[in-house]
Amino acid sequence: MSILQDLHRQRETITHARDTLHGVDDNILKSRKILSVMARRIMQNKAIMFGIIAMLVGSIGLVVYFKFIK
Repeated sequence: MSILQDLHRQRETITHARDTLHGVDDNILKSRKILSVMARRIMQNKAIMFGIIAMLVGSIGLVVYFKFIK
């Protein structure tokens, strides 16, 4: 009888551990999605920043060209 009780407790422990692991797996999946969205936003922000820098450098170049060369 004690062996059956031990086996039952072990089964409950294993079941609880499995449920906990499924919960952790779901949380990891959500975290991975959030991180991929963040990475995409970082790349978009960098592209916008470099575009603005290029426009400013081009504008400065045009001002210098028309101010001093012409």
